[in-house]
Amino acid sequence: MYNRIKCKYNIRILLHIVAVFVVVFLAACGTAATATPGAPASPVATPTPISADIFKPTAPAAPTTLPKPTAVPAQPATPARDNIILVSSQEPLSLDGWTTKCASNLIHFSCVDTGNEPFTWIDSKTYEVVPLSTVDKWEQIEPARWRFALRKGVKFHNGEEWNAETAKVNLDYNGDSANGLDSFSYSGAMSAQVVDPYTVDIVCKSACPILARGMLFSKFQAPAWYKAASPEERARKVISLGPYKLVEWRSGIDIKFEANKDYLPSKAFDAQAPNIKTFTQVWRGEALVRSAMLRSGEGDWAEDIGFENQTQVPVAKASGTTEVFAGIFDTMWHPELKKQKVRLALIHAVDCEAIAKALYKGVVPCLGSISVKGTVGITDRNSKPREYNPTLAKQLLKEAGYDPANKVNIYVQANRVFKDVEFMEAVARYWKEAGVTTEFFALELARYTDIRSSGCGKFTNVAGYKEALDCAARVPPAPLSTTSHVYTTATSNEILDMSTQGNRRLGCFNINSRACYADLQKKIDIASAAPVGPERARLLTEVADIAYDEAYFIPFFHNQMVYGLGKNVDWEPLYSPRLRVNTMKFK
Repeated sequence: MYNRIKCKYNIRILLHIVAVFVVVFLAACGTAATATPGAPASPVATPTPISADIFKPTAPAAPTTLPKPTAVPAQPATPARDNIILVSSQEPLSLDGWTTKCASNLIHFSCVDTGNEPFTWIDSKTYEVVPLSTVDKWEQIEPARWRFALRKGVKFHNGEEWNAETAKVNLDYNGDSANGLDSFSYSGAMSAQVVDPYTVDIVCKSACPILARGMLFSKFQAPAWYKAASPEERARKVISLGPYKLVEWRSGIDIKFEANKDYLPSKAFDAQAPNIKTFTQVWRGEALVRSAMLRSGEGDWAEDIGFENQTQVPVAKASGTTEVFAGIFDTMWHPELKKQKVRLALIHAVDCEAIAKALYKGVVPCLGSISVKGTVGITDRNSKPREYNPTLAKQLLKEAGYDPANKVNIYVQANRVFKDVEFMEAVARYWKEAGVTTEFFALELARYTDIRSSGCGKFTNVAGYKEALDCAARVPPAPLSTTSHVYTTATSNEILDMSTQGNRRLGCFNINSRACYADLQKKIDIASAAPVGPERARLLTEVADIAYDEAYFIPFFHNQMVYGLGKNVDWEPLYSPRLRVNTMKFK
């Protein structure tokens, strides 16, 4: 299995990802203001039917007649551009890949996929698992052991050597659940052993048949630099192995990177040498503003401009994703959300299709599962959207003994998904109509991160926890130190295997999880260790069935992305919302 392992395993998801070719919408719709962290959002009025007229395209104004220019002598050709401006929806919280504040999303592409170099990658052209610049080949030599041959001559951005010793430091950190890295959801618990100066073994806690596919979110740091740096310096820098290296971060203004001249490209498309010398990341919260920057030439690429702004940019590219926008119920510490019937009531109380039709013209499909169809373990049964039935919702609340004195709040990371604030405001209205006491909070990224990362995995290294798996019996951990009620997330599953959500959202060892149950954890462990094939699919289906029947989540829709580009930018979206700037070119 040297060099690459074909990712044919259920890649049929790519055939299921909905191609988003929709009628363009020019009317600009306002978005709700972001609430001050911890403060309630403005009161929400009784829902008013949304007129379909807002989706009708506005006729463009007639072009202005311009005078003919005076002939001028021929000029030298315009020099090729060497800087590209990338507009994200928010400013990153941190560039430190070893913290929960550098999340695996487009906001943090600088510290995840551009400054950093993951251990393996799913190629955006062939969909095979391939090495990037730091690994030559690998093989599975035992059920719980994989051997990786490292590339010689690779250096960290500061000149530190890449070898088995420095790889081990990084792999050990990624594989410790107590550190709370996103990569743990994909790789599981693991540690590294040095075989020789350029060979390292990864040893998993249990059998890990898909480990090579699961290393695509691993994050690396120059070990000597990181050990000597202060927490403040770590947060402001990424000293890793990626195709670009940091030049400067000006808080509230921009972040600048330059091409890493020592980057060693490989045959993989996403491991090519940088085509553009430098890039600048800037951020704007409103999709309409991001679109306007592309029209004016102030930006060259923009994150998620939304369907209605497609004709407002020089080039728009729609893409499916592996993300599901969902609400995560706190089944551990919330007195009402511990009750299955209350959770079911909250799901049946929401007309997802009506909200999606109003906000997204129906091109965003509502789902019933935490992962998209095509994921191993996801079936027609456990992904079927539950019906909108307000009568049943009220009946379930009554049967559960719901106490309206216990609020069920909603926490949203504002602008993580296009019109997520408006969507969840509508959800809150539906819950109130069902008789649920609720408040809605649109939060800044820092406060939202505190809420999301205060789950059961915080107890991983606390004495007695691994034996008892008694998350619900413990005091909620910091930084939140109380119930998280319902927080929303766009949760992705790039490797299309339900073990990812088992480790991340359903297990006892992830900081995002609010569903730690000893019997379920045992099933997750057994399923994750099963070899690829029918038995693994059966075991993961059992896990997904339990999650569906117990209603640990409230899934909403399969997230679709629309990117905006300048007219001279050559770039194609990945099958997942990630950005490798080294693959971008100017035409």
